[in-house]
Parts: sequence; structure tokens; C-alpha cells
Amino acid sequence: MGDYIVNDEIVLERKSAADFVQSVISGRLFAQCANLRKTCMRPLILIEGNPFQTSHNIDKNAVKGALLSVAAAWQIPLLYSENHVESASLLCMLSAQTAKSVSLVNYSVYKPKRCKNHHLRFLQGLPKTGPVTASRLLEKFGSIQAVINADVKALQEVNGIGKTSAEKIKEFLSGN
Repeated sequence: MGDYIVNDEIVLERKSAADFVQSVISGRLFAQCANLRKTCMRPLILIEGNPFQTSHNIDKNAVKGALLSVAAAWQIPLLYSENHVESASLLCMLSAQTAKSVSLVNYSVYKPKRCKNHHLRFLQGLPKTGPVTASRLLEKFGSIQAVINADVKALQEVNGIGKTSAEKIKEFLSGN
């Protein structure tokens, strides 16, 4: 999943402009986005060249739509470079920046005041778990400890959690 892993923190998919457009045409772009989001790393897509200037016969609005979808719907940042030399330079810079920073996420912006909100925020840190699923987990199990102790089958009993999501949650909680 991805072409490069930077400092065990970022997974980067590198695409030439022509490959990016071809992945839009074939439909594999969004499957790749899904795979990138499944990792426990921060995903990036690097496009070498101009995706609006390829030999593929594709409407520019289709390319624009794909770029917007990757950035907005999939929440995967896009980087651009002119060629492989600039791409290598960007990778080196990215490696240096992530090696220096302890964490790029500032969790101090919002601190819940109520204990229940702390619990919900904690549960939202689980894979495949947003605010609604976190609320359902807390409602069903009553405590974070009960969620941690729940097996895959019990997790699947929560509305919105399927087998794959339950397995991802258990895998995360077991530290694997």
C-alpha cells in the first residue's frame, strides 16, 4: 500500500501524471485511496508532472473531480513535482521534517470537560470509529474497559461495525 514509507509515519503513493489519469480512467484510484486510508500511517499522493497534460483523452473536469475527491472526500493530501529528481528532493525534505517533529497533531486544541466526552474522544481513536460509532460502543458496553475486553463477535453486535471493522479494532487494541 503505497510506494514509500517515510519514518514509519507517512505512506506515500507516487504517480506519474499519466499514471494518475490512467488510474482515474480504470477506476483503481479510489481503491488505492481506500487502501492508503486503511494503513495506520498518514497517506500522501505525489503526482509527477501535470495531470492535465497527458496523452490520455479525458475531460479536464474528470481530472479536477478526481483531484478534489482525493483531497476532500478521502482527505489525502496531494503533492506535486515536475520530475523524479524533484520527487526525490521532496521525499528527503519530508523525511527530515518528520524526523524532527515529535507529532504534527496538536491534541491540546480541544479538551472535553465531561468524563463521557473524554471516553467518546478516546473511542474515536480506534480504527474505523467515528463519533456515531464511538457513541454506540459506549452505549452498548458502558465503559472503555468493556470495549477493550469485547471480542470480535461482540463488537460486531454494534450497529455500523462489521467483521472487518471489528477485527481492525481488536488488532489495534492488542497492539499488533
